[in-house]
Amino acid sequence: MRTILNDVIALHGAFGNIQLAIDDDTLALIEHRGFDGPSLRSLRRVAREGGAASARAFAARKPVVIPDLSKDRALAPYQQLANTMGIRAMQSTPFIAAGGKCVGVVSTHFANVHTPTEIEMETLQQYGFVAADFIISKTQGADLAAVADACFRRLIADVAA
Repeated sequence: MRTILNDVIALHGAFGNIQLAIDDDTLALIEHRGFDGPSLRSLRRVAREGGAASARAFAARKPVVIPDLSKDRALAPYQQLANTMGIRAMQSTPFIAAGGKCVGVVSTHFANVHTPTEIEMETLQQYGFVAADFIISKTQGADLAAVADACFRRLIADVAA
């Protein structure tokens, strides 16, 4: 998962995270770059019906681009976290497997008001198909909640180190 996130960060020149779909209604944080411990804890689980950009991308199965977070009412519950982290814009793109199942979401976060270019977003969507297949191959038959919990413990340990 680190390689996937590193590739996406290189494409967007930003920091970000990957969330795994552990069931039809919940995303779980499994990888990140640029977050501190309290931020990680607040993003550990995201409900599909929530206002987070990743939840919206998960539910709609299409990218969500928010060029200016201060103007997005659905993100109001996350505004303080975004301000603390210095996030002004973001995008969330679902990883869609063959058959249309969303297996996860990658999000990138920008320090300034920003809209990724059309080519960046198209590249990311195409990459998402490959990433979805990779995630399925690595998690097939696994208890996804347990996988996510193990990843989260590693993330917290890495931040504490």
